[in-house]
Amino acid sequence: MAEVKFTTLCLLGCGNLGGAILDSLLNGTEKESLFTKFIACVRSQSSEEKLAARFSQHLDKLTIKRGDNTLAVREADVIILGVDPTDIESVLSQQSLREALGKKLLISIAAGWTRQKLEQTIYGSETTNANKSDRAWVVRTLPNIAAQVSQSLTAIEVSEPAPPAHYLTVTNAIFERIGKAVQIDPRLMNATTAVGGSTPAMFAVICDAMIDAAVAVGVPRDLAHTMIFQSMQGTAAMLQSGIHPALLKDQGTSPEGCTIGGLMVMEEAGVRGSVGRALREAVTLARLMETQEHVNDTRR
Repeated sequence: MAEVKFTTLCLLGCGNLGGAILDSLLNGTEKESLFTKFIACVRSQSSEEKLAARFSQHLDKLTIKRGDNTLAVREADVIILGVDPTDIESVLSQQSLREALGKKLLISIAAGWTRQKLEQTIYGSETTNANKSDRAWVVRTLPNIAAQVSQSLTAIEVSEPAPPAHYLTVTNAIFERIGKAVQIDPRLMNATTAVGGSTPAMFAVICDAMIDAAVAVGVPRDLAHTMIFQSMQGTAAMLQSGIHPALLKDQGTSPEGCTIGGLMVMEEAGVRGSVGRALREAVTLARLMETQEHVNDTRR
């Protein structure tokens, strides 16, 4: 079967995540471009001006539209839905948008909106094998904030009915440009909202506390930043190489040493349990957005 080629990508909403995706596709180091034309749909004149300035060298293949989503979708092969979650219903309910989406790929990067809810909003019912022929293929994804530095963890939901293979291939290729992409079962999407999406903020709090502590013992703040960030980056690289967290911890401690002393304080303070509960709380709130209870939730 011949390889399917896509030419035009439309971004409905181009905020932090949408801008990061657009940047990676326009300025990436990969030799082969996934698309030859891009359309960015924004709501305000200020957003239009900021995008035009940011991507000024790419305006030969980037069109910025304001107030004409339907025309942009009609011209595109693949659409990324990146508007604020509170605006999704009004955007997807715009006149003629449903017809413009027909048989195309709609990739959602919005938290809290299931594939089924998106399909209900567009068509009034969920997509099934019986009614899929003239509908858009909706793929739900969850990138995280690290997309801004091309280090995102993006979860791609694999649900039924499954989109054609070439749609999943291009979806995966888009998000591999901004980090790492993983395909997961729909039942894990709420947990992934927190595990992949909330953890950068939690790591940032830990780093911030360590920087303040370093300043308290005499390290200049700018130097403390360099030390803590590099230590975190090095730790992540070691863990990604396959070293188990427990083994890394053991390798870094020695009898009566300073590291084990610090770790004992963390254990006495219940840091491990508190961090675990914080992540479970984030997952609980993600599930509450969809009123889905789970045995390990922290509230009911």
